[in-house]
Amino acid sequence: VFGPQRDMLEVARNFAHFFAHESCGFCTPCRVGTPLVAGLLDKVAAGHAGQQDLQTLQRLTGVMRGTAHCGLGTSAGNPVVDTLTKFRHVYEARLRVGDASPAFDLDLALARSRELTHRDDAHAHLSTLWP
Repeated sequence: VFGPQRDMLEVARNFAHFFAHESCGFCTPCRVGTPLVAGLLDKVAAGHAGQQDLQTLQRLTGVMRGTAHCGLGTSAGNPVVDTLTKFRHVYEARLRVGDASPAFDLDLALARSRELTHRDDAHAHLSTLWP
């Protein structure tokens, strides 16, 4: 069905988006879990994910499998689990070298506040508080 030219990460992403769209929303594991899985796969595909995201995918799909109400929710993670097991190199090839890509830069978000308060000293930056 899938030849060597197919990108197995894209196959898993396609399934993940399908399951997220088809979820009826009755149970939380499926209603919340399927969009999270799809989003994490998008993050991997975009090259913004780290090893911790792969671990999160495995944990999340395990929770869905064990707690979802119907067959859709319990099987929605199967394409991810299978491709992570059999084609892990496809995922790892797209991971960031550094291991993490923050989704939000709080120090950057506070730049406007520093400007408004006319405070741009070292103590007004988070990098000096948490190096």
